Amino acid sequence: MYIIKVTSFQTKKPIYINIDAIGHFYEVEEEIEYGRVKAKKHTVIGVTTHNNGGFKVTESVKEIAQQIINAGYGLANILK
Repeated sequence: MYIIKVTSFQTKKPIYINIDAIGHFYEVEEEIEYGRVKAKKHTVIGVTTHNNGGFKVTESVKEIAQQIINAGYGLANILK
């Protein structure tokens, strides 16, 4: 089991996620409503064990992919 540490978008506290349970992750662009920033750019990590919409985190997709590679999971050739 390999764990990565990411930062919660709302609370700025750490979240530890088992990379075996990650189903998907994608970036959400900045949302602007009535000329104001409604939500800053963030990443959503969905896990296979829950149907809750995923975790909103501050790290980018590239940073998360690099953490997975560094965890020794052998995805270096897939996520170049």
